Amino acid sequence: MSAHALEALAAAESAGVKITLDGDGLILEADPLPPDIVALLRTVKPDLLRVLTSREAARAALNAAAPPDCLPQRWVAAQESLRRFVRDGWCDQAALLGWTADELYRVPPLWSRVDLTGAALLVGERRIVALTEASIVIETLSGSRLKFRRIGREHVA
Repeated sequence: MSAHALEALAAAESAGVKITLDGDGLILEADPLPPDIVALLRTVKPDLLRVLTSREAARAALNAAAPPDCLPQRWVAAQESLRRFVRDGWCDQAALLGWTADELYRVPPLWSRVDLTGAALLVGERRIVALTEASIVIETLSGSRLKFRRIGREHVA
């Protein structure tokens, strides 16, 4: 995982540089545009694209309509789970570890299709205790642990 991308992003934000995704590119806006920040962002561009793309996917999921079979209070809980996932920085870490937007933020056609639901929507009130390339481990209030495993690449259609 490249924490350098997050450090570069923080440096750009503190220098007043606005970064916008543009397909596979970035649009940088500032007056003046600091050359040292531009050089720093170039060195971490692939990781930065992953992080910003993941953040954009999370925003889209937050704005998505609830599946038709999802109770309103359950959808509110799923949306709060997603907000915490982003706010606590797990969104960025997962992106840097290679988790896809679908694996994290997919809103299923039916809420009963938990197998099609992004993990960030399923964490609920539980605390994330570990995030790796292969899994997200959460801990319940009682202390038990549950692991969300990534589907192997051979299973992705």
